[in-house]
This record gives sequence, structure tokens and C-alpha cells, in this order.
Amino acid sequence: MNIAIILYQPQDVVNVAAIIRVMSNFGLHDLRLIEPAAFDPYRIEGIAHHTQPIIQAVRRYESLAAATADCALIVGTTGRPRAANRQVLTPRQAAPILRETAGLQPDRKAAVLFGREQDGLPNEALDLCHAVLTIPTSAENRSLNLAQAALVVAYELFMAGEMAEPEGVPTAAPGALAELPADAAAGPEREAMFAALEELLRTLYPGTTEVRLGGALSRLRTMLMRAVPRTEETAALTNLCRHAVRRLHQNPAEASNPR
Repeated sequence: MNIAIILYQPQDVVNVAAIIRVMSNFGLHDLRLIEPAAFDPYRIEGIAHHTQPIIQAVRRYESLAAATADCALIVGTTGRPRAANRQVLTPRQAAPILRETAGLQPDRKAAVLFGREQDGLPNEALDLCHAVLTIPTSAENRSLNLAQAALVVAYELFMAGEMAEPEGVPTAAPGALAELPADAAAGPEREAMFAALEELLRTLYPGTTEVRLGGALSRLRTMLMRAVPRTEETAALTNLCRHAVRRLHQNPAEASNPR
């Protein structure tokens, strides 16, 4: 499968080993670690037997942006409700979408992002995601550990390619993710768009606080990531924002009195 599993700042080498074993069980081969405190190939191989090819292919990154640069679709896992109006999928809903994206272009990945063992993904990591994935669990104990969550997701990804879902089980996702564009923008293109949006907001509202600016950017990110913009669409919006900034610098009065 052309699907990357990304672990954000994993802390426990046992969890990393367990996830590598899960990946081997369900046909996943691309593991990416961001700022890992826990990566010991020798120890991992002793825990996750017969997984040497996956261990040798593990890639380590210093930032989430670098780890997702070639990803056309990113789904972030979370078990907690968030304030932003992000699209929420179950693993069964997300799996066929991720597999479809993975098959559109060989040089563009789909990715599932998992957070730290202790506190999950921070909001700034979820800001890079097109949607969030939540595993339904009993109200008696909602929390899954990292390896358990990865097992559920990997199983659903595998089954989505093996057989049709049972009749009556909802699999389709609402909104833009149900109809994925073949030319969905990759990480650098999306980040260029968001950088241009930030520059425009700073130009329009030079006296605003970082808190208000961050909130506005987060809402814009959520809206645009949910739409899964195409490469040409991100380029158009990037150019529009940059052109607006240039015009505002030429006419400062317009920037000081935005409508």
C-alpha cells in the first residue's frame, strides 16, 4: 500500500516495535518518525521478529512538514474532541479513502498520523491534516494506547482492499473527502498557500495579536484542508494573496481600513 504511517514524537521503543509488527501483519511498509526519542533498530528487531525490511526503511524527520511533504492526504488520529470544525472519520470510513488516494499517483502518499503516547497530537499537528480519525470505544474507557490504535487502523486499511464491507455498515465519508481529486496538492504547495494567507492577514491587520492571528489561521487551515484543494487551486490562492499583499503595500490606506 502506498500509505505512510507517521509517528509524531514517539517516546517508547516498545510501541514503535509493536507498530512495525502491525505494519508487517497488514501490508504496510512506510514508517516515518518525527523527532523520535525511541528508535533502536537492534532492540526493535528483537521485539518485532521478521520485520527487518520495514526497520531498515524507517525514515526519521525533524519536522512534521518534512515528513508529509509528499502526502496528498493526511488523516490525524485523536480520541479527544477538538474546538475546530474538522471532519471526523472512523477507521472504516477513512480506510477506503486513504487507499483510493494512495492509488491515484505513485509519487503522492496518503498518510495516517499518530501522536505522542502521553497526550496525542497537538493542535498545530492537526492543522496539517485534511481530517481526523477517531476510533469509537466504550464510554467506560475511551482511551487506546498507541499500538492498539495503530492495529485497528492497519486492520481496516487491509480489509478495505480485501473485501467489500458488510451490508448496512456506513463507509462513505461526507464532504470533499468523498470525491478526492487526482491532483490534490502536496505539502510544500499547501504550506506556500498558508504562508501567503498569513502574510495577507498580517498586512491587513498589522495591530492584531498573535493569539487572534493564530486562531484565524487555524480556522482557515481547517476549512481549506477539509476541501482537499488541487495543485492549481492552491497556486491560484497563493498568487491571489501575494498579489493582494503587493497592492496593499502600494496603497497602505487600504490595509489600515480593511472592510
